[in-house]
Order: sequence, then C-alpha cells, then structure tokens
Amino acid sequence: MTEAQKIAQNTIIQISGKAITIAFALIGFGLMARYLGQEGFGYFSTVYAFLAIFGILIDLGLQMTTTRLISDPAENESQILSNALTIRLIASIIFLGLAPLVVLFFPYAKIIKIGVALAAIGFVFSSLTATLTSLFQKRLIMHKIVIAEVAARIVFLAALIFAVYFNLGLSAIISTLVLESFLAFIVLFYFAGKLISLKPSFQFPVWKKILTATWPIALTIALNLIYFKGDIFIMSLIRSQAEVGLYGAPYRILEVLINIAYLFLGLILPLLATTVAVKNFDKLKVVVQTAFDFLIVLSLPMIVGGYFLGRPIMVLMAGPDFAVSGEIIKILLLATAAIFIASLFGYVVVALGKQKQMIKFYLLNAVISIVGYSIFISQYGYWGAAWMTVFTEAFILITAAYVMKKNINFLPNLKLLVKALLASLIMAVPLYLLPQINFIILIFTGALVYFAALYLLKGFNQQLILELVKTKKDETIEN
Repeated sequence: MTEAQKIAQNTIIQISGKAITIAFALIGFGLMARYLGQEGFGYFSTVYAFLAIFGILIDLGLQMTTTRLISDPAENESQILSNALTIRLIASIIFLGLAPLVVLFFPYAKIIKIGVALAAIGFVFSSLTATLTSLFQKRLIMHKIVIAEVAARIVFLAALIFAVYFNLGLSAIISTLVLESFLAFIVLFYFAGKLISLKPSFQFPVWKKILTATWPIALTIALNLIYFKGDIFIMSLIRSQAEVGLYGAPYRILEVLINIAYLFLGLILPLLATTVAVKNFDKLKVVVQTAFDFLIVLSLPMIVGGYFLGRPIMVLMAGPDFAVSGEIIKILLLATAAIFIASLFGYVVVALGKQKQMIKFYLLNAVISIVGYSIFISQYGYWGAAWMTVFTEAFILITAAYVMKKNINFLPNLKLLVKALLASLIMAVPLYLLPQINFIILIFTGALVYFAALYLLKGFNQQLILELVKTKKDETIEN
C-alpha cells in the first residue's frame, strides 16, 4: 500500500469514526435535553460554563504548543510529551480542586454546586487527553483518537440511558460524562504508551522551554474562553435557568460542529508547523488556501440550511420544549462559521510563532464581550447573547486574518466562496418551497442540490483534496 493510500485510508477511518461519535453525542444531547427540560438543562449548562473558567487556568495552550514542538524533528517526542502531561496534571489538580470551593460563594442552587464538584473530575481527564492528542496529530494516526472516542462514547451512551431510565437526576447525568472522559483518557494513554515512553517528568529545562513557548497561546486561549463561555456564565447570574437551558441547548450543537472543524484543523496544524520549520512559505500558502476552501464548502450551506431548518432541528433533537432554541441556533451558526475560519488563521499564527501579536486583540475582545454580554443579556436575554457572540467571533476572524496577512503577506482568495454561496442559495429554493416534506428527506434533498450545484459551478477543484494528500504524504516521508 502506498503512502497516499495509507493516508486516504486513515482519513476515511477518521471521518467514519467521527461520524459515529458525533451521532452518539447528538443522541446523548437529545436524551439529556428531553430528560432535564429547560430548567434542568440550564443547570447542566451552568455547571460546565462555570468550570470553563477554571479550564482557562489549566489549558495553558499545551496541545497546540506540544504539537508544534514535537513536529520539529530536532525535538524528543517522549521528553516533550511526558513533561507536558506532568505540567497539565499538576495544573488540573490545583485549579480544578478550587472550583468546588469557589462555587460555594455563588448564588446557585445546591444541585449546581454538586454538579461542579463531579464535573471537575471529568475536566482533569479531558485536559490530559487533549495533550496526548498532539502525538497522534503529529504522526497522522488520528484513527487512534477516534477509537478511544468511540469506545468511550458507547459506554457513555449506555450509562446515560441507564441514568435516564431509572430517573437518577442531574448528578448521574454528569457522572456519565465523567466516565466518558476517564475511559477516553485510559484508551488513548494505552495507545500512546505503545508508541513512546510516557512517565511523570520534572525536567525543569524542558518545562521552561514548553512554558516559554506556550504562555502567549495560554493567554490568548484564556481570553478566548472568556468571551466564548462568558455569555452562559453571565446569563446564569442574571437570567433564569430556563433561559440558560434554551440558550445552552443550541450552544451544545454549536460545540459539536466546532469539534468537527477541529478534527480537520488538528490534521492541518502539524503540516503548517512543518512547512514553517523548513521555511517553505509557498507550500504554507497552498495548505492555507486548501483548508480555507474546505471550511467554506462546509460553512455556507450550514448557515443557509440552518436558517430554514433551525427550528425543526432543535425540536427533533431536544423536543418541543426547545422550539425557541431553533431560532437561536440560526444566529449561532453565523458565529460557528466565523470560528471555523478564525481557527484556521489562528493555527497559522501559532505555526509561525507569532501568537504574541494576537494577545492585544483577544484582550480587547474579552473586555468588549464582558461589557456587551452584561448589557445585552440583561436587556434582551438569549437574543442579546447570540448576536454578541456573532460579533465577538467575527472580530477575532478579522484580527487573525490581519495578523496572518502581516506576517506572510497572504490572504486566501474568495473564488470558491462565491461559488459556494451561490450553490447554497440554490439549495435554499427546495428548503423554502418544500417545508412540508419529511425533515430527514428535506436535509438529504438540500445536500444533494447543494453539491450538485457546486459541481455544476465548477466549485469542486481536485486540488482541494489532492494538495492536502500530497502535503501529508510529503510530511510523512520526511518524518
């Protein structure tokens, strides 16, 4: 089997596995939303929004930094990963251990405070799993991650069904997610142990190298999470838990969609880091353009389709109690598309080692978002939160594009964007004219019309896939 065939096979396995985990995630979301209802799902959303604040303190940007460091042939994979995992574990224990104590001083219901204590355990395992991911990204064997995710998600879904059937309450629901995080970490740690030696490491010169490289990323991620999770956190303090639930439900779907993009971007980061390391900026621009085109092809039909199908999607997924969430998701899908593209540009900035240049923009955005969320959520509830989220994500998209342009004098061309937009508008015709058709049939009809229109508009350029495959092949051979 050729390298290109191996890469293609690996990619198919990843996509198939990710489709399974996404399906399980959506089924799990539907079960939770229907079981907990608006207020109960509000409690659930508040727990995880509160813990996200402490997640800021433990993230440290280690996944991106570790991926970039081990993509350098001169670095020792085992040494870098062992020390990065040790840093992550210590930070997780310290900061997540504070969460159950700090939440006691907030005016939350007792069930939320108990939920924070339980969910904090899952956050520890999730943080360690994120760092391990770097190894599989670098070696282009992401199917190992998929295996870990699928195995953990199957157990999660079985445990969730058990908890719902026996009416065990919110604490049991959160416990199923903790179990999922634990199993995913154990499986992935086992796979990693087969590839390299991993052990607790306190090599402080290595710590210094990692922390020196990661602090700008850590700071930007911290500021990023402030505006990404600040809306739900602020809403939980000044609006009802039912409103938090109505907003948190489409947000959950938004996070699933973002994870799809990050699966793709996770493969791109080692390629970006490698091309920068050898100063092949022509190849870097090809990778960026190809990735941009791919994300555009995904983003535009998502926005247009969501406009027509937002309400039925939320009713199908979460039940009729969340019909209003179908209107909210139409707005949040705009933010999702902005996150897709901004993340790509952000990865380029990280690969270039220019993340310090983004700090001032993340800081400004964090301040604007906190002020904006406080004002608009107070006056307009979840509508104000949704539109403010669109603004903050668009701001980061524009500033990341500016920093990338400043450093490599390149912005992707928009030829495919125009074609994808036109194909999406053509897709909108049957969605508008045939709303009475079965929802599932309508989705497949829309997808068929979109891709047929894109093909006829010559929006399918073989380079879209072939360039990435070629680049992956070259990178695999070099390593």
